[in-house]
Amino acid sequence: MLRSALRLAYAGLAYTLALGAIAYLVGFLADIAVPKGINSGPAGDPWTAVAVDLGLIALFGLHHSATARRRFKAWWTRIVAPDLERATYLYMTVAATGLLVWFWQPIAVTVWHVVSPVAAAAILALYLAVWGAMFAATFHIGHFGFFGLAQVWDKVRGRRTEPAPFCARWLYAAVRHPISLGWMLTPWLTPHMTVGQMVFALGVAAYVLVATVFEEADLAAELGETYHAYRARVPAFLPRIG
Repeated sequence: MLRSALRLAYAGLAYTLALGAIAYLVGFLADIAVPKGINSGPAGDPWTAVAVDLGLIALFGLHHSATARRRFKAWWTRIVAPDLERATYLYMTVAATGLLVWFWQPIAVTVWHVVSPVAAAAILALYLAVWGAMFAATFHIGHFGFFGLAQVWDKVRGRRTEPAPFCARWLYAAVRHPISLGWMLTPWLTPHMTVGQMVFALGVAAYVLVATVFEEADLAAELGETYHAYRARVPAFLPRIG
């Protein structure tokens, strides 16, 4: 009983911290309502800042990509209990997010600045809407499994965790990677774009495009013809009009 309670507490804390990290990133990229935003801090040498920031994005992306690969999971679950693998991944994600935020170097040179309050509010509303769509997409593919709770709950009840069902509906009927698309869109949805924010936007876009190649290879190997047909029918990022 105690072991089950500890498992649930471990997964529950991971879930809570992961949602908190996402909420902080929302404020960090918008540079509002958080102690340290993307433009916070003293300005240093811009080229040093670019190198540091791209390194942080690479570290953040390497964690997400490497630990999501099938070979890594097969090795990792020899060390970490399979039902705790996803929750442990979330702890690592929270740590990677903390490093990204803490060590981010601002480059507060303005690229554009929308001064109209109405236009700025509209951009912010669209920014939040995209984040909302990304969060909604997790429910299409199994929200509680995505955040590591379902696996532990099944273990506690003595049930085998089934793989998340393949989803080709809702947002996944429009594009194959709605969450990744959101990551590429949100950094640009700001009324005040700085060079630092543009470095983040371009760095994340480059990471997503590279990581998607490996993600799709895993999906094709796992799902076979089902995924090949889905890939032929649904675009990766740009939804077809009509």
